Amino acid sequence: MRRNARALIAIVLLVVAAGLLLGFQTISLGGFQRGGDTLLGLSLGLDLQGGSHLVYQAEPITDDAGSEPRAPDAEDMISLQSIIERRVNSSGLGEPIIQILGDDRLLIQLPGVSDPARAKEIIGETASLEFKHRKLNVPRNLTAEGVLTDADIIGVTAEATPDELLPSAEPVTPATTAAPEAAGAPAAEEAGAEADAQPDLSQLPVIVVEFTPGGAVKFEEVRARLEKSLDLLQTRGLPSSLNVTIEGDEPITIDAPSLLISKLQGTNRYVFPYPQPNAPDAEPHDVARAQAAIGSNPVISFVERQGQVDEDFGLGGDNLARAYPGLHAQTDEPIINIEFDTEGTRLFGEKTTEIAGVTTEFIAIFLDDEELIAPSVTSPITTGTAFISGRFTLERARDVSFLLEGGRLPFDITLIQERSVDAILGSDSLAKSVVAGIVGLGLVFLFMTLYYRVPGLVASLALLIYSMLVLAVFKLMPVTLTLSGVAAAILSVGMAVDANVLIFERMKDELRNGRTLISAINIGFNRAWPAIRDSNVSTLITCGILFYFSNQLGTTIVQGFAVTLAIGVMLSMFSAIVVSRTILRVIASTRLSRLLGAFVPTGASELPQQAAMTAVQRS
Repeated sequence: MRRNARALIAIVLLVVAAGLLLGFQTISLGGFQRGGDTLLGLSLGLDLQGGSHLVYQAEPITDDAGSEPRAPDAEDMISLQSIIERRVNSSGLGEPIIQILGDDRLLIQLPGVSDPARAKEIIGETASLEFKHRKLNVPRNLTAEGVLTDADIIGVTAEATPDELLPSAEPVTPATTAAPEAAGAPAAEEAGAEADAQPDLSQLPVIVVEFTPGGAVKFEEVRARLEKSLDLLQTRGLPSSLNVTIEGDEPITIDAPSLLISKLQGTNRYVFPYPQPNAPDAEPHDVARAQAAIGSNPVISFVERQGQVDEDFGLGGDNLARAYPGLHAQTDEPIINIEFDTEGTRLFGEKTTEIAGVTTEFIAIFLDDEELIAPSVTSPITTGTAFISGRFTLERARDVSFLLEGGRLPFDITLIQERSVDAILGSDSLAKSVVAGIVGLGLVFLFMTLYYRVPGLVASLALLIYSMLVLAVFKLMPVTLTLSGVAAAILSVGMAVDANVLIFERMKDELRNGRTLISAINIGFNRAWPAIRDSNVSTLITCGILFYFSNQLGTTIVQGFAVTLAIGVMLSMFSAIVVSRTILRVIASTRLSRLLGAFVPTGASELPQQAAMTAVQRS
């Protein structure tokens, strides 16, 4: 009896603990937190709560050394999984379910997420933060560096503007072809005066530089850089230009952006504008004047005047200690406050000290190769703190802060599968699952009580305890419940009943053979145990196989079914072997044990009289 009392107390304590776990919606003990705003605080999957199902493909990794791309290995995928977990957890998007599928895929499930677009931004962005030292109008002597040498140039001449560079003639309209008498003489005189006012472009000189084929290739690269720099007109930077100096009989200097440099079709000859006098009343230089200035043996040099140059100085997102959103104290503009680690503080302090007060030098800040802001530095910043502003909403500033703190992705990932479950559909599935569970338990209780009587009542009580323990374990671990998981939990209820059926049938046989109630209970449990053990162990092995292969193939529905069923099977064995036996033993020590007919399905008519009398005497 003392042993039964200890077991009964342990069961009561477990039931109380399970009731407390399920009774409080959220549980927080130090760093341990469980629960939420769902049913009983359980972790619900997509099909019960709604949300987003995303599968990403890892792209090949290219090392900085420029080696051949390689496939991500297991450590790379674990690192990716950890970074995305930190990002999602920090963003407040809920508890993510993140699993590695095979060798190079990542499954991300976000139950309860109402903004899948934002979730994809937070997950997929690389969040590469870079700080660069920007200089404006930086000269680069292409001749001195050997980029363009005398060997690349065949000749330099002054010529009249080629015909192919002249603007095409205006189309003739009916008004200009009218007869003189219709148009009138005065109009003709005005047209002639206007023609005299227009300069004759064909008489303006240009400088023509002819390159060798190899030199033309080099010069095309220079001209491509000049054209690319025109994009900087939209930013603080300046477009690049080419400064050409010709040392002939007279020095000639030409400062030409890419728009003023032309290539003659089918040749390696490039045309530059000849500089004209700035005075408004000065006569324009003609071809002869330009030829005289160049002379017979000119020497030409090229200086690329770069509009802006961005140089790395070793400072990047890896040097951040903290990043958090905020508002500018004066403008209320959303900003990102950043704090550097020790090395970042040193680098940032040295660079800002170097360029403080220099109007042509800045600190340019890039996020994922997109320029955010390029502020000038008015005074050294040595405290290791700064802020980033520009084109941020408050939510965007918050998300970027999470990305920076969570770390950059080690390699690119591509979204290859996306599925969304509506929250209304999820809540409807949850309601139906709860109803199915209650109906299933009710039918089991009814059958067990009507057929097995007192043992059936005990089994029903044990099933209630089992249900509380299962839900408490689901919340404690936590286990993410899906529709397949709910089906597995209901299936495990049937398996728990199956164990009780084996035990009770064995008890019935022992009672009919003249055993006492307590003896029948002990023998029934002992002899039914091997069958219960073998059937449940085989089920657990099957669950292990399902879990392994579903993890490899990414079939989370099967995986959830396997985990939930395994937990249910183990608790069903505890319920049948420990809870039911303890309660039956306690009942066997009470006056209720005299009514042996209440412990068998067919009543006491078939029980031997000796067993009935023994039961009465023992009581």
